[in-house]
Amino acid sequence: MSNDKKFDPENLYEKLMKASNAAELPHFRSSPSEETKVDIRPDKSIAPAKFLPDSSRPGHFLAHPVTIAAMRKDIFVGGAEMFEDLEVLYTCEGCKKELDLQFWIFCPYCEAKPRYK
Repeated sequence: MSNDKKFDPENLYEKLMKASNAAELPHFRSSPSEETKVDIRPDKSIAPAKFLPDSSRPGHFLAHPVTIAAMRKDIFVGGAEMFEDLEVLYTCEGCKKELDLQFWIFCPYCEAKPRYK
């Protein structure tokens, strides 16, 4: 992220909801058109920021409890292009890992909260 631009997470949602395509139709809806549910169970043996398939329960995942707490619960569901369009890369000041803020509330590695410039 460029240092000369200020990232304002408070207005991000509002800006996304105003986005429209070439036909002037909204890109996003205020309520989901479908609900996607993902089952993630805590497992302290899993490395931070990793999600592994649960071999005992197909279609379910395991993750470290801190990873589960750090992940955003309101992630937009879409294809890879959607995630690239909404990407906001951030280098954690605590552990220096690069994170995408669209997925994390705080750093899943060191638990530091992001400071916006």
